[in-house]
Amino acid sequence: NPSPRDEERVRAWLRRRMPLANGARRQAKVCMYTNTPDAHFIVDRLADHPNVVVASACSGHGFKFSSVIGEILADLVLRAETRHPIGFLSAKRLVRG
Repeated sequence: NPSPRDEERVRAWLRRRMPLANGARRQAKVCMYTNTPDAHFIVDRLADHPNVVVASACSGHGFKFSSVIGEILADLVLRAETRHPIGFLSAKRLVRG
């Protein structure tokens, strides 16, 4: 669970940025999320099955990019290419050796 110090840091931010959201706390939980070593997503085709496109919008901030990830996936499935630069999202970057 979040510590009192954690809560105070959030409340200090709320007081400055969103004072109307600084109400009574009903519940607090710590969550974990997936993270790649470089904190980037994975968007790639499976090496042994190039007709399969995979995506992992992880690293905790992926929800903000869901619309563009969806567009990229649709492009790859329907047209086999996308106008978006995705080379840096290849799964190959995570394989050593």
